Amino acid sequence: MTTLAAPGDAAVLPSLGYPLYDADQHYYETADALTRHLAPEYKRLIKILQTPDGRTRMVINNRLYTTNPDPTFPTVAAPGVFEQYFRSNNTEGRELASFVGRLQESQPEYTDRDARIAKLDEQGVAATIMLPTVGVAVEGLLTDKPDALHAIVEAFNRWIEDEWGYSYQDRIISTPVLSLADPDLAVKELERVRDAGARIVVLVPGPVRAGAITRSPGNPIFDRFWATAAEAGIVVSYHTGEAGYEWVAEKWGEGAFEGLRTTPLPEIMQLHVERPIQDTIAALVGHGVFERHPALKVATIEAGSTWVLDLVRRIRSAYGKIPQKFAVDPVESFREHVWVAPFYEDDLLALSDALGIGHIIFGSDWPHPEGLPTPGAFVRDAAVLSEEDRKLILSDNLKSLLQL
Repeated sequence: MTTLAAPGDAAVLPSLGYPLYDADQHYYETADALTRHLAPEYKRLIKILQTPDGRTRMVINNRLYTTNPDPTFPTVAAPGVFEQYFRSNNTEGRELASFVGRLQESQPEYTDRDARIAKLDEQGVAATIMLPTVGVAVEGLLTDKPDALHAIVEAFNRWIEDEWGYSYQDRIISTPVLSLADPDLAVKELERVRDAGARIVVLVPGPVRAGAITRSPGNPIFDRFWATAAEAGIVVSYHTGEAGYEWVAEKWGEGAFEGLRTTPLPEIMQLHVERPIQDTIAALVGHGVFERHPALKVATIEAGSTWVLDLVRRIRSAYGKIPQKFAVDPVESFREHVWVAPFYEDDLLALSDALGIGHIIFGSDWPHPEGLPTPGAFVRDAAVLSEEDRKLILSDNLKSLLQL
């Protein structure tokens, strides 16, 4: 198998002449991230267990948390080790786990903000959106208990405030996690984190689930949430998470408890990444959120960009058929209100044609294994662009979006 070259930051950044602004970096949480500030009546829903083979596992609401093998992160996969896999270069047919190799001990910059500032200096990154690892993967385990979900969300956000802050040194821009499961509680927490200095918040794509009730995020019941974000200038980001698309897999014959990995079909249908975010943005457009909230800014992170091309085509087709259903041109509305962080393997030229170069933001997903080994490696993929457009994606667009 061909090994992909991944130049280090020291090799590629001096020639740029400007710093990077990275829309997608992550920390690894401490073991008490969900419980440190959680009321006692909800702590019973979260259990940290030791398995016979010595691993640590987390059970939330009597459901096993499976997104990370050990959510306390004593060891982690090295940044970028899945790159060949996600570039569809797995010619030997290896299982994803085989790309991990030897785990490394967790590094100080994964858990400490001052160590991370030093790492950003080394990476040539002026500022980054800092996202959770565990925190974006818990909502799907608590959809039957909206009150508990919102209590855990608030507790987790208070942990973020302790450990990272929402705008540390104006360089680490951390995202509080929100849920729309209860519209009133969502607004309450949005107002709280707004007052605590949040510039950007993060939601999980997919329909809003609260017990047996499922709603579009474009339902007017959520208008006070969107209005509050728009008025405050807070960017609402969507980051890939457990979007509840298991039901789609089951409808097509996938095993109920084998989730999205029974056959290649869910991967072909992109039920984990592209389908949820495309449906979510379609709902915001089709249900008039941008028409009702013209100042709203939405960013999609770690959800790729290939879905954008097809969505723009479908929006344009719908507008041509039923223009009377739209108050404004929905394609232009989409391009005005949505910023997209593509995957490193995506076609940047096609995305620029569909979305506009000014709304593409680069994200490295560092230090996750599915991301890049170093943020500067994205320069290689951006080489297809003009120097001016490359600077917009690597630096200026995110700087402007976050008003840094």
